[in-house]
This record gives sequence, C-alpha cells and structure tokens, in this order.
Amino acid sequence: MVKCGRMADMNEEAVKQLGFARFRFVPAGVLLVAATLKTYQLVTAPLPPVVQGSMFTPLLELFNDRYFLMATVMGEILFALILIADIWRSWMWLLSLLGFSAFTLVSLMKGLSGETSCGCFGTITVNPWLTMAFDLSIVACLAIFRERLKWTRLKLALSPSDRKKISVVLVVWLVLAVPALYAMLSLKQQPHTTLGTEFTGLDGRRMILLEPETWIDKEFPLISRFAESEGSEALRQGTWLVLLVQPDCPDCKQKMKGLEETETENVAIVVIASHGGEKELQTSFPTFVLDRQNGWFAETPVVVKLSDGICVAVGEQIEK
Repeated sequence: MVKCGRMADMNEEAVKQLGFARFRFVPAGVLLVAATLKTYQLVTAPLPPVVQGSMFTPLLELFNDRYFLMATVMGEILFALILIADIWRSWMWLLSLLGFSAFTLVSLMKGLSGETSCGCFGTITVNPWLTMAFDLSIVACLAIFRERLKWTRLKLALSPSDRKKISVVLVVWLVLAVPALYAMLSLKQQPHTTLGTEFTGLDGRRMILLEPETWIDKEFPLISRFAESEGSEALRQGTWLVLLVQPDCPDCKQKMKGLEETETENVAIVVIASHGGEKELQTSFPTFVLDRQNGWFAETPVVVKLSDGICVAVGEQIEK
C-alpha cells in the first residue's frame, strides 16, 4: 500500500514535470513576441505618455521609461532563451511564476489608471484587462504544471551538457540583443514633439508651448495629459468641439458663455493650469485640467474640432 502511494506520488510529479517541460515554450514564445514588438516600437515610434491622475502614475512613468523598456527587452530575450534551452528548470518555473504574476499586477494598475493599452506588445493596442486575464491564465497553468521544489534541485550547478546549452544561449542572446540594443539607442525621441515646442525653464521644469495648428489630421494629443482622465475617452468618439482656455483669460470666459447660450452640444473644456493655481470655472460643459508635471502655455481661446478623436480643424471660430 505504501509502495503504491509512493508510485502515485512519483507519477504525479513526473506528469507535472512533463507538463512544465512542454508548457515552458508558451511563456518563452510570449516573451519573445513581446520583446520583438517593444523593440519595433522603440525603434520606429515615440512612446505614448502615461495617463495622469492615478495613484499608480509615478510607477507607470518608470515602467514607461525608454531605458527601462530597453533593459526589459534584453531580459525578456535572455529569459526566453533559457526557458527554451531547458536549463535550471526549477528556477525557471519559479521565476516564470513570479514574472507573470508581476505582469498581471502591472496590467491591473494600467487598467485601474484608465490606460487604453497595456504597452506589452509595442504599438499594438491591447486592452490591459485582456492582458491581465491572459497573464493570469499563464500563472494558473504554471501552478498546475508546478515543479516540486527542493533546495537540492535549486542549485545553480551545471552539468557538462547544460554548460554547452548556456554557451549556445549566450551566443544567440548576443546575436539577437546587440543589434536590437544598437537600433533602440540610435533613435533620439522627444516624448512631447506632437504637442508643440518644448524647452526647459529656469527651474529645470519641462515647459511645453502648445501648437494646436500642428495637430491637424492627427490624434488629439491632450487626452493622456489630463490630471483626471474620467470621461475623457468620450472625446475619441463622434464630433466634439474642444475649447482650450486659461482661468484668467476674459476672452476664454466670453467664448464659453457664447457656446452655452447657443446650446452647442458635444463641447469640452480643457483648462491650461497656471502657476498660481486655476480658478474654478463655472460651466456646464465637461471640463478637464492638464497635469502639473509640465508647464503649459498656449494662445487662448482656441477651438479644436475632433472627429472620432482626430483633429480636423483648429481656430478661434469653428462651427460643428
């Protein structure tokens, strides 16, 4: 009876090991795809700014840092190659479990912050809630195909065959990583070039002079720069008139009053906060305030006409 129990335990352990031995190709493939797409984004496109106003914003700003993403790409490639080579299986199972659990938490933070994409796959937009569900499914599979951890098996000692494998892994990693790193470093990007002219103030603060006339036929770039993003996604659908104002601008107040009197629909107000703090604006229109991480300047009032989130016209007088 005892012998049968031991055999059952051994068979169960063998099944779990065999399961992870095969399943390891799934996380390895996901990591390689994610690394490839992030590399393509870092080489060809500017990084989208992080949605402001969330308690997770400082942490997400770190995750969105260009050099942090480069390091992530290098690590994802190396990790995937070690998984494929089947070296340190117990360690790789444990690190895969921890890694995809961390990916799940990052997707959760992005979802709660109102991000429209997880950013895991470069320029390909994937809802962070979908990514979180996918990462959770991988975590669940890893838990099913778990390794029975023993400290004796967690040693990093390599057999002669494993030494050959790790040598091959390092060579392949260098062949893939070095050109990717060179390409990513060769691109000089300014994260706010779509907004206007950027310069540095006397206090070292980033200052941005908004140039709405350059936004024509492009996506409205201010949605991700609102201090509070609640309700801002509505601007991506239908036709809107977005009025850029400053709190102490008499012409801005007159413009808002005129729009209210004509009962114009689908109007939104974007407040460019002053250094002294914005005064409360009395208006029935949805109102958004730009974040305070940067200094903002613009000639106001100015109206930006949006069609499904794309700027189609800019001026002082625009009719729907």
